[in-house]
Amino acid sequence: MTMKRDQILALMQAQLNFTAEIEGDCISISNDEGLDAFLVVGEQQIVAETVLFPLDAVKDCSALDHEILRTHRLVPLSTVAVSSIGGEEYYVAFGALSVDSKDEVIVEEVEALFANVPEFLELYSEYLK
Repeated sequence: MTMKRDQILALMQAQLNFTAEIEGDCISISNDEGLDAFLVVGEQQIVAETVLFPLDAVKDCSALDHEILRTHRLVPLSTVAVSSIGGEEYYVAFGALSVDSKDEVIVEEVEALFANVPEFLELYSEYLK
């Protein structure tokens, strides 16, 4: 998958509002607003993920989880999950697509993910400490 990953890296670096580099097994992408996302290129799919906030910044995780399930369809192109990063748990937003996706679809996925971060933060702000 290194060849496909390198092709996607070049694609992301060609975008005017992105900077991109290899970071471990991922492609790290930053937009011109300072948001970061990570792309993992697998055998069948590409997953794009960005951190929203740490679990310990949430007042009531059960209430937030219920709200996420209730409101997910308001932001249907990205999904919210919990991921462990460096030994800490975070709420993250992610999207997935086929490794056979066209270049413009891959760029659209990353742009949609970045655009959805403020939406998620606004939707769930009342649950944050």
